[in-house]
Amino acid sequence: MTNKELDNLIICRKCQAIHTKPILKSKEIARCSECGEVLYEDSKDTFTKSFALSITALILYIVAVSFPIIKVYVLAQESDLTIFSMLYYLFNEGFIVVGTVVLVVIVIVPLLLMLSFILIGILSHFRLAKNFVRAIIAFIIHIRAWSMVDIFFISILVALVKLFGYADVGFGVSFVALILFVVVELIAMKSIKPVELWQLYKRVYGG
Repeated sequence: MTNKELDNLIICRKCQAIHTKPILKSKEIARCSECGEVLYEDSKDTFTKSFALSITALILYIVAVSFPIIKVYVLAQESDLTIFSMLYYLFNEGFIVVGTVVLVVIVIVPLLLMLSFILIGILSHFRLAKNFVRAIIAFIIHIRAWSMVDIFFISILVALVKLFGYADVGFGVSFVALILFVVVELIAMKSIKPVELWQLYKRVYGG
């Protein structure tokens, strides 16, 4: 089977059934004939969807890292927890490996993903840098699993349960921004599938 023939096939993520990619009309959705799972949607709206979600997520992310997430009051002393103060503590206390992993999966990868989606949106809209857009799509597919802000948020909630018994805890503006960022990122990662990005690429640049 040639590469061109392979490019016309798609595997259902749920039941692993193989399908030939249909040509979709505007607003149409391709579903698996075996289990009904959504395979991909018409890619015409991918530009608008990816660009809008990425801009929203980037704004929320900037707020989330710029202000305290929580404020802890112990014996009349106030301590603020920010993402960067947590990273500073890890590196300062010698937890280099842990600090590096946290820096990558909570700061670097999410930021690169958002900027990559924004770049794809802008460049594809103006039909610029064909090879660069192709490289960005491949880059997104490889690193998207390493964005773990949602896991970080869950770890904060677990820590808060323990803190409530020992100190007074207040929520900073970044706490709300972090919640909204996690929601927007999950929507973006779930709704913008890699196959739709490749469909957009082929539609814009002709393969």
